[in-house]
Amino acid sequence: MKPELHLFILWEKARRVESRILEDLARQKDIAVVGKWELSFPGPAAEAFPAFYGRRKPVDGRLKARKCGCGAFLLVVVRNLNPTYGSRWARDDKYYQANELMYDLKTRYREWAGRKHRVHGTTDCDEFARDVFLLTGHTADEWERGVPDGIRVNIPARADWRLVVDGAGADMGLSACRVLLENKYVNDVFFEGKFKGRDVVVKCSSKCAWSIGNEFRLASRLRAAAPSVVPEPLAEWRSEDGRRAFVVTERISGPSLTELLARGVTDAQADGFAADIRALAEALKREGILHRDLFSDNLLLGSDGHLKAIDWQLAIDRADYHEDPWVAQSWKFRYVVFGVNRELGLGVWNDFHALGKVLALLPQTAAVKDAAAWLAAEAPQMTFAAPPDGLTRFKLRLYALSLRVQMFFNRNRPAKHARLQRRWRTIAGPHAGRL
Repeated sequence: MKPELHLFILWEKARRVESRILEDLARQKDIAVVGKWELSFPGPAAEAFPAFYGRRKPVDGRLKARKCGCGAFLLVVVRNLNPTYGSRWARDDKYYQANELMYDLKTRYREWAGRKHRVHGTTDCDEFARDVFLLTGHTADEWERGVPDGIRVNIPARADWRLVVDGAGADMGLSACRVLLENKYVNDVFFEGKFKGRDVVVKCSSKCAWSIGNEFRLASRLRAAAPSVVPEPLAEWRSEDGRRAFVVTERISGPSLTELLARGVTDAQADGFAADIRALAEALKREGILHRDLFSDNLLLGSDGHLKAIDWQLAIDRADYHEDPWVAQSWKFRYVVFGVNRELGLGVWNDFHALGKVLALLPQTAAVKDAAAWLAAEAPQMTFAAPPDGLTRFKLRLYALSLRVQMFFNRNRPAKHARLQRRWRTIAGPHAGRL
C-alpha cells in the first residue's frame, strides 16, 4: 500500500508525556513526522470538543474538557511509510479494519497518558481526512501536496455561531434562536427560532459556505414550482470573506417519513404520500434539478398533510452543473450516490430511482403502484452522471477490491458481510462499467 498521512492529538493533559511520545515516533522506522504544531481552541473547549467528536455520538463537552484539559494541545501529523491493515476492536464494541501500526501506537500513547481520552489518533485514511479538515480547515489532498500555510484551529465554537446568528441574523429579523442539532461533517450547527414571527430553522455552515446559497436558490425555485412539497426558504446570509453562511427556512415540525413508517402508514396516507412524491418528481423534472439526497429521513410531514423535501444543500441544476468546492475536494461526497441511491452505483444521481425506493416502503396501493410505474418509466431520462477522473477511478477500483477481500474474510459473519456488500455495491455495481 502507498504511504498514508495520519495524525495524533495530545490534548493538554497528555502533554506531560509529550517528549516520550515524540521520541518514540522518531524511533519508528515506518513513521516520518511531517510536522507538529501547538494549537489552542478559539473558543471554549467545552463547545469545541463536541464539534470535533460529535460526528459519531453525542459528546459531553464539559466532561471531555475536564478529562482532556482546556489549554494548548499538540497536533502531530505523520506519514506511515508502509501501512498494513488488520481487524481491531474499537468503537461501538465492534471489530473494524484499521491501520495496525497507527492503532497500536495510539493504544500505547493512551496508556502512557493515563487515560485513553487524553490522546486522539487516526487509524484509517477516512478518519484522517475527516479529522484534519474538521481541525484545520484543510483537506487531506492539500496535506498530501504539502503542509498548508498558517495552521490554526478551524473548529467554530458554538458561541461563535451564536454571535453571528444574534448579529447578522437579528438584523434580518431572526429572534429567539437556540441550538437544535449539529452535523459535524457538512454543517456546523442548526438553530431553531423565529423569523419575523414565523417558526424557522437556521442552517449554519463554514465548511461549504457556497452551498448554502445554492440551497437557497434551488429550494426557492422548487418551492415556486411545487409549493406543497418544499418548505419555504426565507433568507440567506454570507460573510464578506465567504467562509461562513446560513440559510433560514420555515420549520416543518412534523415527523419524517421514516418515523411515520415505523408507526405504520394507512392505505389512505400512502395514497397521499404517493401523490406528493409524484408532484415532487414532476417539479424536479420541469426545473431540471437533482436533489441527490432523497430518502425517507429527508421527507417531513407538514401541518397541511403534505410531505416536504428538505436539505437542498447539495442539489444541482442539470443545465448549469456547478459543484461546491468542498464537495469537489471530497471524492466520497462527489462520486458516491447519496441517501437511498447508494444501491444504484457510482456517479449516477437519479432522484427518480431514489423516490421509487421510498414508494416501495409504503403499502402497495393502486395509487402507490401507479406512481412507482411512472417514476420507473421516467427514470432513464433523469440520469445525471459525473464520471470520476482517472486517478479517482483507479483508487475506487482498489477500494472495491479491498472490500471484496474483506467480504471473503467475513463470510461467516452475516451482519458484517452484508454491510461490506452494500458498500461494495455502492462502489462497483450495478454500474461497475462507470469505473
